[in-house]
Amino acid sequence: MDDTNCPHPLSKRDAAALVGVLANLEGLVWMAGLDDHSVQTLLHRLASDGIAAPLSEGADPRYNVRQALNDLNQQLRYALGEYDSPHSSAPVPR
Repeated sequence: MDDTNCPHPLSKRDAAALVGVLANLEGLVWMAGLDDHSVQTLLHRLASDGIAAPLSEGADPRYNVRQALNDLNQQLRYALGEYDSPHSSAPVPR
């Protein structure tokens, strides 16, 4: 998928709701609230959309999913005006 802007913006309400959903989902992945199959499904989707890094040998899929969800969340926060410029990716805690 290309990385251009959407032709129709989200409402602030919808973007704020997505920030909360992504944060909760990241927490569920971190605290093992999702089974391994669900985590792999999320990782596959996020990777196919170019959001998550491909899983390297011995890497923790939960970490990759959490990182991708956090990065996506930060971009939504930028869209909401919480940051003046796109937020750089920062490693999530292990």
